[in-house]
Amino acid sequence: MWAAVTDSFTNENMEAYKEHVLDHMKELWRKWRSELLRYKIIHKKLTLKAAYNASPPDGLNKSEWQWLIKEIFSKREFKERSARNSNNRAQYLKELMPRTGSKPFRQVIWDDLGGNNGKKPNLVDVFYSTRKKGTQLPNAETTQKYEELRETMAKDPSLSQVEVVQQVFKSKSRDRVVGFGGGIKLKDVRGPQPSRAELQTKLNAANKQNEVLANRVEEVQAENNEMKERVSLVESRMKMFQDSLVLQLNVTIPTSQAESEMQK
Repeated sequence: MWAAVTDSFTNENMEAYKEHVLDHMKELWRKWRSELLRYKIIHKKLTLKAAYNASPPDGLNKSEWQWLIKEIFSKREFKERSARNSNNRAQYLKELMPRTGSKPFRQVIWDDLGGNNGKKPNLVDVFYSTRKKGTQLPNAETTQKYEELRETMAKDPSLSQVEVVQQVFKSKSRDRVVGFGGGIKLKDVRGPQPSRAELQTKLNAANKQNEVLANRVEEVQAENNEMKERVSLVESRMKMFQDSLVLQLNVTIPTSQAESEMQK
C-alpha cells in the first residue's frame, strides 16, 4: 500500500508521513469492513453462513466476499472485539452523540471554527459546534457535559484537552478520543509516550535521588541532635557556675534575673 502511495505522490519528506498515512488506511479499512458487516449482514439479519453463500456486495466479487467472511468476520478475536465495541457504544449516551452526520470533525473545524485561517479551537468549541441544533444544545445531558467541560478547563488551565476529556467523560477507549471525532487516536493528541525501559530508567534515577535525600535528612537530624546535646551541656554548666557564684557571694539571685544572666 505504501508503494502505491509513493508511486503516485512525491515529497522530499515522504517517509515522515508514512506512519500517519498507513494509520489512516487502516482506519478506512476498518470502517469499510464494519459497514459491510453492519449493512450487508446484521441489518439483513443474515447468519455468516447465509451471507457466505449470498451474492456479494457491489464492488466485491464472490471470492473476495467469502474471504472477508471466513478470514475476518468468522474469527473469534474479531467477534470478541465486535461485542466489546458494541457494549462500549451502548454505554455512551445517545443524547451526547454528535449531530454532524457524515461530516468529519476536522471539516467542521475547518469550515466553522476558523481552521482554514490557522485557528485552533479548544475542546469546548468543538463539542458545542458538533452537538448543537441550530444555535442551541438539544438536551439537558449535552448541556451538562458542555458546562462540565467549561468548568474543568477553567478550574485547571494547565490540563491538556485529553486530560479534560478523560476527567469529564471517564473514557477508557484506546482507539479514539471522545470529542475529537473519528480517526483521531489518543497518541495523535497526547503525543508519543515513553517506553517501559525509559520509564524504568527514570524510576531508578528518582529512587536514587530519594535515597540521597533520605541520607541527607538523617545527617541533618544527627547534626541537630548533637547541637541540642551541646546546648544542654552549656546550660548545665552555666547552672553549676551560677550556683557556685551564689554560694561564694552568699546572695540570692531572683529567678527572672538568673534567667536573664543565663541568656547573657
